[in-house]
Amino acid sequence: MKRGDGVYSYTKNSSAQRKFADNAKVMMREAIIENLDVQTKTFLIVDMGCSIGPNTFFAMQNIIEAIKDKYHSKLSLDSTSPEIEFHVFFNDHVTNDFNILFKSLFSDQKPYFASAIPSSFYGRLFPLSSLHIAYSYCAVNWLSQAPKELIDMRNKRRIHYDGASIEVWNAYVTQFHKDMGVFLSARAKEIVPGGLIVLILSASPNMTKVVEKNGYFSIKRMELTNPQFNIDAKSCISHLRASLEGTFNKHFGSKIANEMFERTLGKIEEISAWLEDEYYKTSRQLLIVLKCKINS
Repeated sequence: MKRGDGVYSYTKNSSAQRKFADNAKVMMREAIIENLDVQTKTFLIVDMGCSIGPNTFFAMQNIIEAIKDKYHSKLSLDSTSPEIEFHVFFNDHVTNDFNILFKSLFSDQKPYFASAIPSSFYGRLFPLSSLHIAYSYCAVNWLSQAPKELIDMRNKRRIHYDGASIEVWNAYVTQFHKDMGVFLSARAKEIVPGGLIVLILSASPNMTKVVEKNGYFSIKRMELTNPQFNIDAKSCISHLRASLEGTFNKHFGSKIANEMFERTLGKIEEISAWLEDEYYKTSRQLLIVLKCKINS
């Protein structure tokens, strides 16, 4: 993600992502109230792949409100019961701009304790049975690495799966399944029995198969949604730049990447037509809620 708070930063160009996340807000709330099954006065929550924009704060607040509503009736019956507290962990790669993130976290009131966990979520991050809810929005789509098959000289420099042969597609699917296996196994050690994983994905090749093969979680909700949100072509380019410029810079250098985005602005009419004809009609995201089994 684009660091800082400049004109092309993710902080300034993430409103579309918030609209998409809000599309699943009610379903996520229902799933938490129905399925979270833990007894504690201090809830530990993590946003995995939090980035730097304000969206992570909205998501964490939504989760906290759902937990409060679930346990409010129980707490109100016991006047001596202390208020529940929350500790939120913000996780992303070490290159994430945590300074910008925490600079905008709190004003006067502090509704929860907050910490940063700078590391990849494809591995252990927390002690055994310490987490209650792990949340991730469109972050596990990012693989831990490019499929090794892509660097095979016989691949003829084909690095993307859109419109590619079935072999290229299968290479990406295999890598996704491998990564998700590592992700779920790590979370199974960290999440308490009865705790939840809430994932929102832009796409997923046979997620049911991945979860069942892992065996540590039961699927409590899996729902495909169609976010009703229109974005103009110029804003779309700005959002893509905020999300992907770092990747392009790494592979091609900042000069070429900047020129590419500038040229893209010259294709606004083309992009507008594509958004209208395809993107708005086919855009989908998947909400998945997993519950940690007692014997995990």
